[in-house]
Amino acid sequence: MLGIVKVWTSLPASKQLVLAGVLGATIFAFSMLARTASTPSMSLLYSGLDASAAGEVIDALERMDVPTDVRGGSIYVPVNRRDSVRMKLAREGLPQQGQAGYELFEGLNGFSTTSDMFDVTYWRAMEGELARTILSTPGVKSARVHIAQERSGAFSRNRPQPKAVVTITMARGELNTAQANAVRYLLSSSVPGLTADQVAVLDSDRGVILSPGKMGRGALNQSDATEREQRIEMDILDLLEARVGPGNARVQVALEVDVEREAITERVIDPAGRVVSGRETTEVTERSSGAQNGAVTVASNLPEGDTNGAGSQSSTERTQTDETLSYDLSEVRREREKMPGSIKRLSVAVLVNELEEQDDEGNITTAPRPEEELTALRDLVAMAAGINEQRGDTLTIRSLPFKPIENTGVTAERDMLSQFSERHLMTLVQIIVLSIVTLVLGLFVVKPLLTVEPAAEPQLAVEQLAAAEPSPAPAPPDALDALKSLATDKTDETAGLIQSWLEEPETAR
Repeated sequence: MLGIVKVWTSLPASKQLVLAGVLGATIFAFSMLARTASTPSMSLLYSGLDASAAGEVIDALERMDVPTDVRGGSIYVPVNRRDSVRMKLAREGLPQQGQAGYELFEGLNGFSTTSDMFDVTYWRAMEGELARTILSTPGVKSARVHIAQERSGAFSRNRPQPKAVVTITMARGELNTAQANAVRYLLSSSVPGLTADQVAVLDSDRGVILSPGKMGRGALNQSDATEREQRIEMDILDLLEARVGPGNARVQVALEVDVEREAITERVIDPAGRVVSGRETTEVTERSSGAQNGAVTVASNLPEGDTNGAGSQSSTERTQTDETLSYDLSEVRREREKMPGSIKRLSVAVLVNELEEQDDEGNITTAPRPEEELTALRDLVAMAAGINEQRGDTLTIRSLPFKPIENTGVTAERDMLSQFSERHLMTLVQIIVLSIVTLVLGLFVVKPLLTVEPAAEPQLAVEQLAAAEPSPAPAPPDALDALKSLATDKTDETAGLIQSWLEEPETAR
């Protein structure tokens, strides 16, 4: 300690100031490096959360005393605690995505809750639970459910039919028709009185996927046609590889789909056919009878009449039957609705690899496949793809040699050194930087400041002493005192002279 104080006091003021500044900069650099080394590596915990869900997660992390770093819409935690933190948050039901569910009933009070308030809470809870179920689908980022339920009167017989709209945002990929139909049937099966045709499914990026109305395939888009093409390609490829082997066949399908919806009404009249449409029968019967006297005499004209005269009886009866027949022409009425999705034209291209043959010397040559085999493969592909020549479908199959794939690189395997460097790369960088800074400060700053300047030449020191004492005469009795006073006045020159004497090697005399 005394040596350090002595060296410090021996330095001039300018060097003391520079050394103090260097010492402060060194302490600051060491503190920054130590702080960086002590800061844990952060890893992504959650991203894409809404504001309310992110706030709940951060509050839970603060209760757990976990360091957090919020970068935009992402939350980062120390990498060594990420998995355990996720499990603890999941145990608490965090993060809560979408709308609130049945927990809304916990805030209801039986004494102050009206029937209207209960109905509103019930539908809100139903919407929240359905949204959570949709969020469990892989690839779904957010979901929102709206159920429209009209209120019916107390004495109304017909209850209004509910309707629903689902808005989905995908984290990756696109919402296809199959997923939209699954969401539609989920809501129709969960909400009483809701039918599947009254559920509309929307994609926040692409718009309407399924519109309310009659059940069918819905609105077709390019992704649906692509899915059907891929399904046909996979079926044909599985069939071909069973014969030619894996990797020896390529299939390409081009599908032209009719996207128009058409309603057709047909009426066919057969003029040669006559059908009795009605028969009317009318039958009339008339009957009449009377008495007829004999000859007319004067006695018959008397008031008394001719009571003794002889008479005769007469009767008449008539029957008439009329029949009316009505005929209509033979007629057939047909009503047909053509839904979108029918195939207008299908084109299939198949490429199979040629046969490989090896001669006696080990050389491999290729040869085209026989025409009989290509014909058999053509028939199989036509049956698997549903080729209809009347519709204009085409099928092309060729046997050509495949170009071998060249290996342009070498697969690098991870060893223990690379794994260690990947895990502790930042620590190694910090240690290297700290070592370089320490070495540079020690060699180029601290050492030059602490090194004593080289002493003056002995001859120069002697000349200075001689100039200070010009008299060549022998030293007087008090010469020792004069030399002491001279050494006290000229400390640096005296120290340099003594050092040069000590370092001068002895010479043989």
